[in-house]
Amino acid sequence: MYDPETLDAVRQQVERATNFEFYESRLADADVDPSAIDSWDDFRDLPFTTTEALEDDFEADPPTGSLYDEAAMVTFSPMGEGLAPVFDTRADIQHQASVNADIFERAGIEPGDRVVNTFGYQLFGTGYVIHRALEALGAEVFPLGPGDSEQAVDIITEYDVDALIGNPSFALKIGDAGGQVDTFVGAGEPFTSVPGRRTAVKDALDASRALDYFGTRHIMPIAAETVTEDGLHVADDYAIVEVVDPDSGEILPEGERGEIVVTHVKKEGIPLIRYRTGDLAELEQRDGEVVLPEGVIGRTDERLKIKGVKIYPESIETVLAAFDGLTGEYRIEVEQAGSTDHLTVICEGTADTDALANELGERLLISPDAVELSEELDPDGIVDNRY
Repeated sequence: MYDPETLDAVRQQVERATNFEFYESRLADADVDPSAIDSWDDFRDLPFTTTEALEDDFEADPPTGSLYDEAAMVTFSPMGEGLAPVFDTRADIQHQASVNADIFERAGIEPGDRVVNTFGYQLFGTGYVIHRALEALGAEVFPLGPGDSEQAVDIITEYDVDALIGNPSFALKIGDAGGQVDTFVGAGEPFTSVPGRRTAVKDALDASRALDYFGTRHIMPIAAETVTEDGLHVADDYAIVEVVDPDSGEILPEGERGEIVVTHVKKEGIPLIRYRTGDLAELEQRDGEVVLPEGVIGRTDERLKIKGVKIYPESIETVLAAFDGLTGEYRIEVEQAGSTDHLTVICEGTADTDALANELGERLLISPDAVELSEELDPDGIVDNRY
């Protein structure tokens, strides 16, 4: 899937990671020798890293956990019920800036372009990561952060800003208030996986292109779109992606939907090896690149099998977000008549039920037997009456 040079870089990363007791003990328990990783099959013998394991590590050695050996920047990321620290060394910061600069250049941002960055700089530090990348690219950066759409519009207009980077929902507010840019790069919330959201953002900003970017604060970037707007291209000089069955952990064939698993290719602070993100996507190989063609389409936290197909209820939320008359509240009801499953999706609000049923069928990979609307709904999550 990835080339031999990437495999070699990953093997070196795994070997470095065993300097931390967290990985040394886990690989020893799995009877895996990092220096003997000669193929991607060997690599897949490595155990997964889970959020629960990281939380346990932080609790056992507070406040930093064991995956810490000094840092140049300490930021935070949501994990479990609270916040977990993220450690970036100086080498990490430089490498992130270089990789992200390449991503933004592929997104059509050029040296000398004026770019408004509306990601926050406090606590989570995402704004700093984006800012450094834009500086490395040679752009002029406006560190506005989130919150004041009117002020952002004034600056965008007065300074003839070329590009905007931030949350898609905030971009829509800026566009609705009169802000216009040629390029938008969106992250931090579902974007292109929401039907019609890309078009809505482009129309609001009068933009030539609106591109998706995927990363978590612990792994940033993971993948991003290019000017062709054709899916998230994995940034394999920073991280590699696998897609696995959430239940068995087995690697899935191209085109099958499953959980995104990410491994750092080069990272010193909190290196992550085969980290289960809980995010849902499909994967394909295209012209020597690994691509998530439909973007990130939900979470794997809850799932059930209906008519032989695995259903991820949280992926419904990205469909509902495309319908202005829906509140986003929904309930799934599953019944069984004889040997046949019957799926009903009930949504709160108003919408064209035929259009809604079509979009749900596309996202869930099976068509609901019934789509109903309710003025006021007690969501109740999933009601499975088959067993």
